[in-house]
Amino acid sequence: MLELYFKYGRVIARFRSGALGNEIDSIAADLSRAGYKRDSAKLYLARIARFSAFADGCGCSKSTPIPLQIVDRYLRARPTKAARWAALGAVRFAERCVADQAR
Repeated sequence: MLELYFKYGRVIARFRSGALGNEIDSIAADLSRAGYKRDSAKLYLARIARFSAFADGCGCSKSTPIPLQIVDRYLRARPTKAARWAALGAVRFAERCVADQAR
């Protein structure tokens, strides 16, 4: 599903390599189903992939849930309040997508 938004193989591979790598295509599909415009969806996916790489660097794996402490640490590391809000929105969207799939 990432191919709908990105054309470069390295970008797609990088997005799939983080802690949310197994979920990123379904998150992209949810963004499409929710009616997000292409540019907005790409922005959300980039934010989610950045968080996913951060979580991966903190030792989180694709097979286990990401602890809230990692989410908090990531949000605190954002340089501005606006960046924290943007990251939080993307992380919450990803969280809803993953939770819906688990049901």
